[in-house]
Amino acid sequence: MKTFMLCSYLFFVLVPLKKSLHMFQQNRYRNDRYLPWLKQQLYVLRKHLVKTVLLLFLIYGLFFISNDQFPQLLLSMLLLIYGYLMWRKEEQSEYRKPLVFTPRAKRLYGMQLFLMFVILWVLQQYGNIFWQIFFTPYLYFLPWVLILVSACIMLPIERFIQQSYMQKAAKKLRDHENLCIIGITGSYGKTSVKNVLYQLMKEDWYALATPQSYNNRMGITKTILEYLQPLHELFLCEMGADHVHEIEELMKFVRPQYGIVTAVGQQHLATFHSMENILHEKMQMIEQLGRQGIGFLNADNEWIRSYPLRVHCRVIWFGKDMLADYRYGNVSYDEEGSRFTITHKAVAHVFHTRLLGEHNLMNITCGVAVAHQLGMSWDALGKQCEQLPYVTHRLEKKQMADYTLLDDAYNANPKGARYALDVLREMPQQRIIITPGLIDLGYAQDKENELLGAYMAACVDDVILVGPTQTEKIKKGLIAKKFPIERLHVVTNIQEAFACLQQIKEKDAYVLLENDLPDAFNH
Repeated sequence: MKTFMLCSYLFFVLVPLKKSLHMFQQNRYRNDRYLPWLKQQLYVLRKHLVKTVLLLFLIYGLFFISNDQFPQLLLSMLLLIYGYLMWRKEEQSEYRKPLVFTPRAKRLYGMQLFLMFVILWVLQQYGNIFWQIFFTPYLYFLPWVLILVSACIMLPIERFIQQSYMQKAAKKLRDHENLCIIGITGSYGKTSVKNVLYQLMKEDWYALATPQSYNNRMGITKTILEYLQPLHELFLCEMGADHVHEIEELMKFVRPQYGIVTAVGQQHLATFHSMENILHEKMQMIEQLGRQGIGFLNADNEWIRSYPLRVHCRVIWFGKDMLADYRYGNVSYDEEGSRFTITHKAVAHVFHTRLLGEHNLMNITCGVAVAHQLGMSWDALGKQCEQLPYVTHRLEKKQMADYTLLDDAYNANPKGARYALDVLREMPQQRIIITPGLIDLGYAQDKENELLGAYMAACVDDVILVGPTQTEKIKKGLIAKKFPIERLHVVTNIQEAFACLQQIKEKDAYVLLENDLPDAFNH
């Protein structure tokens, strides 16, 4: 009977074990990100507590009117039934970002199962039926705590594994003596600048860029070990950070000759804790370059301009500001995209691109500055700029059956969101925005979302907010600007958002998808 009970308990917790691992992965395996998230999710977990408390009272009542074996058998059967129902529901669930069983995830899952088995075995061996019944309502909650314990236990092992791979990757980089390495960081715009640079330079250089958003230690390590070849001449390395010292560590690891800081803003304030920490961390990209290096900085960013640079390398500025070494201006939009000029040493060069939005023009100007410094001619840069493809999920224009989608799903910063709304405002037909709002802004999050709501009121005709709780401040900002309440729609997930879109859109509407959060953050 004890073995059967143990198996019943284990089957019951399989889904919560998997879900807790899934959410921990979406929180980047970071305890300091997962804990605040878990506190926000307690209201969801309380639903399961109510169900299991009812189960508890049922079994207590049966215990007092039957022999010792019957309540245990009934409890086992109920655990198996409830576990099966949870498993079926989980199989039917659609996640925007499914759980990926990476080697690290497998190790964590194995440790979770081991710890759970030990706890349940002790309960079976030394706890009587009263303790077993009492423990049942809390069984669903245990995996959400065990994932933290498992992560702490596995941390030394994970660090050892990561360090060994990083050492191999660093040696491979050092052995590639003629490789030109460009490091790219910033609160936002990193991936876009990286993609622009790659497209501009791929004809003249055999280039490798970190794929997608592979911008942390292991993403860069994997890129080097799996993709870097002896024939590569250029390595475009995106470097992300949401904690202090991470850029400093990556600079020592990658050792780029050129560094770019795209922008500094209120991104990852929840983990950086202050704008000063963010600014100092991002500027390590420039301050740690060697004397022969060149740093490229955004002249329009107030935080970067105000920073007291301590560098030995040459610094080049790009942007719209009059002090920029590479300055864009004379911007106009048409059905084919954007037209603008880039002025360098008092000579203006005309450019055209299919990309929309001033932030894309800023990214192109940055890419042009770097490529020109590395020897590309203005004629070649102009031709490559015309052929620049849309950057995936970054104000990417997609023609759907009867509407146009402006896919800005990867954008998650206040300034970028405003740039996207500026583009949407210029569209001739019905303008609709779908957004779950902005996250990871720490103490500034509520204020920025309210300001975003106020700003979008003048840019859109209809609003679809994803997540009633997290978009409450956006709604407040919209209402403050007297946005028509009948054109404001609030749904619980992205699937419902697109179902709502089908009901409200008119023919040839323009739809802006602004940010698309992982499942862990939709509430």
